[in-house]
Amino acid sequence: MGFINALAKMKVQVLGSFWLPGLHIYTAHSLKSLVSINGIHPRKILVATTSEKIELQNWFSLKGDPFMIVENRWKTVDQYAASLKKKYRARYKKALALKNQFDFVEIESKEGLIKCSELLAQTLESKVVALPKDMSSLIEGFKEWFGNDYLVVGAFSQGEVIGFIGYIKTPTALRAMHYGATSHAPDGLYSALMFEVIERGIQLEVLEINLGRTATEIKSTYGAVPRDNYFSFYTRNPIMKFVLSAVQWRYKPKEYILRAPFKE
Repeated sequence: MGFINALAKMKVQVLGSFWLPGLHIYTAHSLKSLVSINGIHPRKILVATTSEKIELQNWFSLKGDPFMIVENRWKTVDQYAASLKKKYRARYKKALALKNQFDFVEIESKEGLIKCSELLAQTLESKVVALPKDMSSLIEGFKEWFGNDYLVVGAFSQGEVIGFIGYIKTPTALRAMHYGATSHAPDGLYSALMFEVIERGIQLEVLEINLGRTATEIKSTYGAVPRDNYFSFYTRNPIMKFVLSAVQWRYKPKEYILRAPFKE
């Protein structure tokens, strides 16, 4: 991840957007048909998120953390809860109890969205090597770009937002995009907000609820299953080809323990 984030400091051309994980996924076939690749300056790097390892000339692929997908097969939230094994249903009920301690409210004001951007920056600070210098308008920008399809739910305690989750609605899916929290937020807030997204996805009757990358094991306890994806790089620069080839040879994807929370 450090290598990926270090590339963010370089002038790279991105297919889709790293800020929209899961929305732009490419295959070897779709990349092969891109005529624009031939016009890329030899010193530049093209970066794409792909569903498979790319075995084409000048391409190098590194397996990323999987997207964790809850495949929706329930009509109601109660059906989802009933399908969980006793241990995991208890965790779900614990998260619901925590939710009842706070006010979960959709955030739309400019001031509220800026505060969420600040919380996102604080949350990512110790996890990401290269962050933009100013992220204060990021969440507000998503709200402007996607309108009512991008929603932000904040957890409020005594009028202060202590955490939030932002997600995008599409006709077939709900995609968790941003999470941030204060340093004094309770440990279970992350799970409570993720369950909020799952519940809304079930209510909207989408086909799948994409909880994003990272926290693979804990997301599997919610019923999410992994979907492989790769960071794939295209370059004709001899030096970068050598570097990427070395990284690809030495790189080992993380290993995860996946839980099975549903009854047979």
